[in-house]
Amino acid sequence: MTSPTRRGREGPFDHRALVVGEDTIARLLVPHLRRKIASHQDVLMVVSTDTEAIIRDRLGPDAHDLQWAPVTAFYERTGFTYSRFLRFLRERHARQEVVRIIAEPDVVTDPDSPVDRAAAYVNYEAMTNEVYARYRCAITCMWHGHRHSPELIDQIRKVHPRELSDLGVVDNPGYVPPGDYLSGRAQPPLAEPPPVTDVDITVRRAEDVASCRAAVARWATAQHFVPTAVGQVVAATNEVVANGLRHGRPPVRTRAWSQDAMLIVDVEDQGGRAIPAHVGYRPPVIPADSAGLWLARQLADVLVTHTGDGRTTVRMYFPYAVTHRNLRIPT
Repeated sequence: MTSPTRRGREGPFDHRALVVGEDTIARLLVPHLRRKIASHQDVLMVVSTDTEAIIRDRLGPDAHDLQWAPVTAFYERTGFTYSRFLRFLRERHARQEVVRIIAEPDVVTDPDSPVDRAAAYVNYEAMTNEVYARYRCAITCMWHGHRHSPELIDQIRKVHPRELSDLGVVDNPGYVPPGDYLSGRAQPPLAEPPPVTDVDITVRRAEDVASCRAAVARWATAQHFVPTAVGQVVAATNEVVANGLRHGRPPVRTRAWSQDAMLIVDVEDQGGRAIPAHVGYRPPVIPADSAGLWLARQLADVLVTHTGDGRTTVRMYFPYAVTHRNLRIPT
């Protein structure tokens, strides 16, 4: 098994979980923060207003020695969140600064939602151990046991090399390296699309892609998405359709429908070729790198794939509120 603490060329990367129970914040996190403040270490707090209130109440004036950022500055679409933290780390790394972050993921899933966005976000947590590994940082991720299922908390422990517990910061014996974790994640069959969808268009060659883009743009506009958001839905669809033509086998069928305030785009090719588990989680480094699924994962809140019965399917989810929260694509 890979060593729990990743060491890049510039120093250690330390990714920790804090599973929050009834008094965990006061009992574990506040003393942890007191030690950081006493040793004059900079700590960025990206936590909910409720958590902030508890910490400020316990720390008193010392809380001013922490750096505070609103959750919305980082937590938006799952891919945007991943990229925003990555950009923050890059900027601080360029200034040769050591980064310490306490983060409280804002990814609780609505039980009526057609997709579990919290479970989808865990894949990004896993890839953090690879993609963020070159930066000098310690990130503690707070996950609430009463908000998430025991099964999800078990997955959280698998993707964090260390955990803040009553014994201090300890190695997590259940940690699974990112490649193994993503490869081991089962791909459950996707629910069948509705019998009749708002968009149903088949692309057989590259010349047909423009018609697909136009159909998706008209549909998203009719669903009251603003022009920038429409452009992002179209761009994500375009990337996945192009990938289906390039790496799968035509025809590529695109269907789209809405559920409550969420747009769902389903792209299916006939290649039956499984998409490698890690694709779209690593940012492109040079222009020649494939960026299709990376961009699609940024633009959709959640992107899931499935291969079976000779078909490869990519399904993207665009909740209205999350998609419109911040429309600028992270760089």
